[in-house]
Amino acid sequence: MVLDLQFIIYGLIIIGALVPLYIYREKVFKRFYKTGNIKTFLRDVDAYLTLNHPRIPFDFSIVSKFEEEKDIRIQETLIVESLIKQFANYEYELRTQKGIDKDKMWSGYDGNSKLQKDNKLPIDWAQRKEAAWMRDNNKCNRCGTKTKLVDTHALLAKQMRNGGGFNLENIVVLCSDCSRIIKSSNIEKTSRDLHILDNLMRKVAN
Repeated sequence: MVLDLQFIIYGLIIIGALVPLYIYREKVFKRFYKTGNIKTFLRDVDAYLTLNHPRIPFDFSIVSKFEEEKDIRIQETLIVESLIKQFANYEYELRTQKGIDKDKMWSGYDGNSKLQKDNKLPIDWAQRKEAAWMRDNNKCNRCGTKTKLVDTHALLAKQMRNGGGFNLENIVVLCSDCSRIIKSSNIEKTSRDLHILDNLMRKVAN
């Protein structure tokens, strides 16, 4: 009997708390719900991606999938997630690149282009990486973004075990995001920790 009385009391307390929430639901909903014009967001995102990742053919037709979502923050977040998925799943294959003029090569270039003992990088690796970076106009070979030399990743188009070498034609310059995607064994997980995701999420309505 005491237990039943406690349930009744607790039930009345819960109902008493929910009644004001129901009465003022529109005001409460508006406090956490945000509307707005998504066109400005889309123009901003399109301009950013065109400037910073020109080699990725982003498809903005996906926007129509989220038109029914009324909260603009959720809608914009879903759009960003879809664009990141496109970025991560863009088909790309490491390929041999252009070489450099012979007059720009340095002493020991040919010898150090071959497989090193214990698979170590050649002593002039930093010089090779910089030469490849300059050859590609400081841009990522996969997405086309501008990179600083210190942030640039260099991968081999053809691995040493497959007959590749450290010659410049075999060195591919990538940004950190693209390098991580290419090396990743779990694209979905990697996609949640990219610089491009952080940059796009900053454009989502606050």
